[in-house]
Amino acid sequence: MTIHLLSADHRTQGLDAVARLGATAAHLGPDLMGAVPALRGVIVLGTCNRLALLLDAPEAVAADGLRRQVTDGLARRADLRADTVDLTAWCGTDAVSQLFATAAGLESMVVGEREIAGQLRRAMRVAAEEDTLSTDLTRAVEHASTTSRRVAHETGLAGNGRSVVAVGIDLAARHLPPLPGVRVLIVGTGAYAGATVTALRRRCVTDIAVYSRSDRAQAFAVGRGLWAVTDAELPGALEAADLVITCRGLGAPVLTRQLVAPAVAGRGRVSDAAAVEATGRRPLVVLDLALTRDVEVAVGSLPGVKLIDLPSVQRAVPAAEARQVDAARRIVDEETALFERMLCGRRMDPVVCSLRSHVAELVEEEVARLRVVDGRVDAGDAARALHHLAARMLHHPTVAARAAAEAGRGQDYLDALDLLLGVEIAADLREAATPGEAR
Repeated sequence: MTIHLLSADHRTQGLDAVARLGATAAHLGPDLMGAVPALRGVIVLGTCNRLALLLDAPEAVAADGLRRQVTDGLARRADLRADTVDLTAWCGTDAVSQLFATAAGLESMVVGEREIAGQLRRAMRVAAEEDTLSTDLTRAVEHASTTSRRVAHETGLAGNGRSVVAVGIDLAARHLPPLPGVRVLIVGTGAYAGATVTALRRRCVTDIAVYSRSDRAQAFAVGRGLWAVTDAELPGALEAADLVITCRGLGAPVLTRQLVAPAVAGRGRVSDAAAVEATGRRPLVVLDLALTRDVEVAVGSLPGVKLIDLPSVQRAVPAAEARQVDAARRIVDEETALFERMLCGRRMDPVVCSLRSHVAELVEEEVARLRVVDGRVDAGDAARALHHLAARMLHHPTVAARAAAEAGRGQDYLDALDLLLGVEIAADLREAATPGEAR
């Protein structure tokens, strides 16, 4: 088994190209499994600034060939030329390390963000539902989550303000009166919508509504203290809102100029927060956090609307402290090495299972030899069966010990006992083998 990670992100491809690739993510895992039969598992991670593919392939599959197949498939799905799709590829230990760094937010637009870890876990659940999740990919993602939590706990990278959502809300706040008094409408009910609610609550915002074209708005609102907006209520909710945050990213705008213009006209024209005191009216600030735009660009040209999109957020991202990043990288290196050791140990699972099965068969054979009278076994018979079982289990090790000594490899045999029997038992056996030296 070899883990591969193929990724296109905001640094290598730019947001527009990533958006086009991200629009192909639906059912991508099963399609890849069908196109590349050797694959054992696929997890598709689509975020606001990346499309990443975590693959489980046999060691015999060449990394370059796999990358070429995946690149060609993505290009066809996105209607792009294959030479314009530049996937960065890692395999083996490098892929695991990059996965852990990604989960810890070290490769994000906002270094140290925590949302990515949750998105990765949700991507794993989708893979499970689509039957593209392998055991090794599950272990890798679970350990990546552990790494993310450790980075958050031991460094300052995950502090308040270190997320795309938080940076976006802070940008929006510059054009609004104090946030505790504003009315917010969230469009969408996915991962970023939940993170948005959390970020708003931290800023003491209480008046929050949610809208979704699907039927999930009501379920999302329940338990969060929100109120759900229906299709019929959407125009009125837009007119009443001070801040609209969209985070659907499903490939087509949900807020069009045609929809927003009447809402803005109904609230009066205010160009910025500075005009609030003079007019008593507030501007409509629209924060579009979707990689594939939820808001038509033309909405931003409406009088009284301030549109903040993902590129604007990207430009406003605060720089991470180098010392904290270095500390996080060290944690990633440590956890990668630990995971690799654990993975190597797991590769012996079939051997362990076979060994246990073999011993169980020997036990069953000895049990079958026992004479049972009135539901009881004679103590002497039981003792003889146990001694016979021990003799059978020790036959090969004792024969091998003599054979190793005769071949001049006695010390190799003694050294191997540490691995097979444990240090304490092995020490006693070595003492028995060299009584003169022991004394």
